[in-house]
Formats: sequence, C-alpha cells, structure tokens
Amino acid sequence: MLQNNYKKLTSKQKKVFDFIVSFIDENTFSPTILELAGFLGVSSLRTVTQYLESLEKKQMIVRAKGASRGIRIVQEDSLSETVMLPVVSAAGCDNMNVFAEQHFDEFITLDREFLGGNDPQKVVAFRAMGDSMASAGIETGDLVLTEMTTDIKSKDKVVAIVDGMALIKQITFSDNAVILAPMSHDPQYRPIIMRRDFQVFGKVIEVIKDSFSQDELVYEAI
Repeated sequence: MLQNNYKKLTSKQKKVFDFIVSFIDENTFSPTILELAGFLGVSSLRTVTQYLESLEKKQMIVRAKGASRGIRIVQEDSLSETVMLPVVSAAGCDNMNVFAEQHFDEFITLDREFLGGNDPQKVVAFRAMGDSMASAGIETGDLVLTEMTTDIKSKDKVVAIVDGMALIKQITFSDNAVILAPMSHDPQYRPIIMRRDFQVFGKVIEVIKDSFSQDELVYEAI
C-alpha cells in the first residue's frame, strides 16, 4: 500500500517524503519543522505543515502531536496499535530539586510507532520541572519519554538519579568524571560534575509539549 500511495504523491511531496526517509536513515530520528523548512528553502512553517498534512492524508507518515521530532514513516505491516505509558513522578531541569519518587497516577496513551521501535515495557514518561534544558526544547510541564537503558553515550540527554533525585541533563563522559550539563543560555545553571556512583535511569527519546491537553495525548495513525 505504501508503494501505491507513493505513486500518488506530487513531485514536491515526493521530495519532502524522500528527505524525511533519508534524514531518519542517517540520524535514526526525524527532522523538525525548522529543519524541513531549511531543506525546502522556505521561511513559512505553515508551508512545511501543509506538506506534512498532505503526506498524512495519503498515509505516508504519522505524527505525534506536540513532539518536536514526531514524524514516523508508515510501515507496510504497521497496525494502529496504542500503548499506555506511566508518568513517573517528575524530573528536575533545575539543580536537584525534584525527588525521584515513583507515582503512577497519570498515564499517556500513544501509538506504538512513536516509540521508535523501543520496547513499551522499557519506556516511561517523566514530567519536567524547571527550565535548565530549555535550549533542548524541554520546559516545565513537558512529558519526557525516556527509554530505560544503560546504552548511554556522551551528549545524550538523560534522566539521572543523583542523591535520590531525578534530573534531566545532557551527559558527557570524560577521563575522570561524568558531567551532567544544562542546555540553557541562563548563566544560573551550571554543570554538575560527578566523581561518585549515581544512576542513569535512561535516555530521552522524545518530548511531548505541555501545550497539549491530556485528551490530545491519544495518538492515532491518520
């Protein structure tokens, strides 16, 4: 079906779709609207959105509402299957001010495809608190989808547990230290340098903006 739908695209729609496919193949994540605008050489984000809406209507892609990199290519054997993820407590984007206590009073439901192939049993959501990760698009109230994994590399955005507190930071490994750095232009936020044991809960895989209501966090393939 995907191949038949591809034949129905206009030349410009094929150009956008092919770029998205190539971008995902190269980076393992999808482009943002700004990156698509740069590729197309347009200043209007609405123009990009119209292309994406057309690709959705022709069942070439699906998008996660509120996710900055939420474009997914429709697979031939994809099913419109949703998964429910727990929202675990909150994670601080400030300086160690949110305890990592687990609360499962809140859940989000989303299409399995938006997990990027990750096992739903290993993905949870943290609600962000603070703005020290604002430059990474993570702000207070946002839901941060996190894969529980030990496969962490330098410059990954992670949820780390320090002194029983959950922090969202960018991690860097050096020869004799681990640095948990903010991603903000605000000088009040400074890196945390670790020389002792601490726990990395997992790696950030997606951010769902707080501007969307809970009802809108039920994603469906279009």
